[in-house]
Formats: sequence, C-alpha cells, structure tokens
Amino acid sequence: MEKKFVHKKGGCICGTVKFKVSLDELPRVFSCHCEDCRKKIGGIMSIIELRENAIDIDKSLLSTFEHIGGSGNKITKYFCGKCAAPVLTFVERWNKFYLYAGLLDDISILKKSKNIYFEESHFPFMEISEKNLKP
Repeated sequence: MEKKFVHKKGGCICGTVKFKVSLDELPRVFSCHCEDCRKKIGGIMSIIELRENAIDIDKSLLSTFEHIGGSGNKITKYFCGKCAAPVLTFVERWNKFYLYAGLLDDISILKKSKNIYFEESHFPFMEISEKNLKP
C-alpha cells in the first residue's frame, strides 16, 4: 500500500522563515516533557517526526545550537535567526528531524499526540497518564 502524504505550509512568527512540508496522512506527533525541551522553550512542546527530505526550507535563514542530550547524543536545534522561533530539531540518537508543530499554518491535521519523557520530567501540576491521553 502506497503512503499518502498531506502537503502543508508554515513559518515562524516574524515571517522570515517559511517552509513547505510533506506529512504522513496521520503524522507522528509527540508532546515532549524532557528536560532538554523544557529548558529550550520553558515547557512542554509538540513536535512532528519528519520523513527524510520531507521539508522544503531555506536553512541559510536558520541559526543553530548544538548540545548533548540526556541520552549522551548530540541534539541540533534550528531556529529563526531574526525572531528566534524554534523551527526544527535534529536528534542524533534517532537520526530524525522534528518540526515544531505550532509553526504549521493549519494545525487541523494534528489529531493526536503521544506524551514522551513525562514520567520523571513533567510539571508537578500536570496530571499525565496513558489513560487520559486522546486516542
């Protein structure tokens, strides 16, 4: 069976970075609670796992920051050089790019998300368990 893709557009808050992306019909969306992500944006973040060559973006408009994640592997964060909006993250451990979900112009395709790394790192005021996640 052939994979179906949905084509979306998006960009950063200042409009400098714009992109086109091909997503799976049911994208793999994660809401990450790990310490690295929490410290990057100040809280939980939702990211979309991208297939290889799924995004058309001018990376020359992006600045980068690299660090070692909790797994001991390198994480590269790409953000707008003008407004500093986070755009992409490359996780060496998984050899994958992740797009910050909130940058899509139309988020209606994002029907579900899997919470990850919440067991030890989520905010104490949040109640998170597999039973209260949207299927």
